[in-house]
Amino acid sequence: MRILTLTSLSVAMLALAGCGQTERSDAAGDQAVQLSDIAGAWTLDSPSSKIAFASIKAGEVIETHFFTGLTGEVSPSGETVITIPLDQVETKIDQRNERMRTLFFKTDSYPTAAIRATVDAAAFAELPIGGRIATELEGVLSLHGVESAVYADVFVTRIANARVEVATSEPVIVHVADFNLEAGLEALREIANLPAITPAIPVTFTLVFEATGDA
Repeated sequence: MRILTLTSLSVAMLALAGCGQTERSDAAGDQAVQLSDIAGAWTLDSPSSKIAFASIKAGEVIETHFFTGLTGEVSPSGETVITIPLDQVETKIDQRNERMRTLFFKTDSYPTAAIRATVDAAAFAELPIGGRIATELEGVLSLHGVESAVYADVFVTRIANARVEVATSEPVIVHVADFNLEAGLEALREIANLPAITPAIPVTFTLVFEATGDA
């Protein structure tokens, strides 16, 4: 099963636990402080981070949506948690936002989704500024009362001395049946009078983490 860390989901610092192919930039790389020398936690930069997904209606109409207000942190010991406020789903149509909240996600009962993992900081200690790692993320996603292992192929880039970006290298497919969301999808289909809504959802994300400690 290959589904997103909506987390993934995520997630930025999860990728750093992997040992992937590294691409190095010549710019300022040798002068960067090693990531392992930056003490303290890493916090998700919410305005710079985004999880987006697409819905496919009647097999041919594609619409894109996203979540705002993501939060997350990697503790000094490597414990990682990312939280997605499901009631902040943005579909660009107010009525559709409300239907997604009440019929699909049921945010009165399940207001958030979360991804949890443990990071091995030593695996990315020497990543230079501009350096990039290609790797696979793995974590545990909690969504709609269900917990499941999740995976995503990503690029991890050190974009500044104390900032790291994680972005999907290809869309990740979320299957609604894996999280008991079939009834909510059917409710959306009926109220919108559609012949079908595809139950496999492509998801992409860009997540930026910033160190909150000192080098």
